[in-house]
Amino acid sequence: MHDKQVAPDRVRELYADLGAQNKVFVDLACSSHNAMWERNHLLLFRASLEFLTQGTVNGAKTGMLKLGYPGKTDSQ
Repeated sequence: MHDKQVAPDRVRELYADLGAQNKVFVDLACSSHNAMWERNHLLLFRASLEFLTQGTVNGAKTGMLKLGYPGKTDSQ
């Protein structure tokens, strides 16, 4: 949402164009292009680790997930 280097619509287009069966799009709250140094960085790290080791994010093998938004059930 706050990324000023890459338009969010372009990222969604890239996700849609990927031919992989297992792919998860993570919409990380309050984040910019430099999410790894921002407030919700641990959510990004956990999601990345889970996807690399298990092929899922919060148990999902595919789809779009919102992490770090108020009222959501993620861990931060």
